[in-house]
Amino acid sequence: MSGPRSTALKSILALALLPPLFAPVAASAAKKAEETPPPPELFQHLLDCRTITDGPARLTCFDRQSAALDDAMRKKEIVVADKQAVQRAKRGLFGFAAPVAKLMGFGGSEDDANEIKEVSTTVESARHNANGWVVTLADGSTWEQNDTRDFVLSPKPGNEVRITRGVLGTYFVSVHGQAAVKMRRVQ
Repeated sequence: MSGPRSTALKSILALALLPPLFAPVAASAAKKAEETPPPPELFQHLLDCRTITDGPARLTCFDRQSAALDDAMRKKEIVVADKQAVQRAKRGLFGFAAPVAKLMGFGGSEDDANEIKEVSTTVESARHNANGWVVTLADGSTWEQNDTRDFVLSPKPGNEVRITRGVLGTYFVSVHGQAAVKMRRVQ
């Protein structure tokens, strides 16, 4: 069947299929917007002071809320961290499945672009067990092999190490420029 009637039918069919195709994209965007955590209550109270128009009342509000925020920081009930501190924390937790960025209020396209995808350090110690290599790095992290490949040269203290994030939570560890083996962080 060809002709104007067939073309119209194809167009109608294509339009009918578009909403189901784009529904997951829209749902994902809506879910991402919902996942953005609100600021801590004490911080929100401080921000709310900006809406007060009366000068003395506004100043009183800022004084009261900043004192409450300072008190909470001293008691370790709330932590204030700049972006560099968050990056250091992410680097220290590289290899674990914890959603550090979301816990610390970061996330989104800019943060995804700055996500740590690779870490370079050195070997502190290495040993071989029944499953393969267990390598402890200079940063204190310990990685255990979870594939059957082997390094050509045994890892030794001081060797350069590059850990690269793979897909689906996998990590590849290259020691001294050798081909990478799949490993998981255990400590």
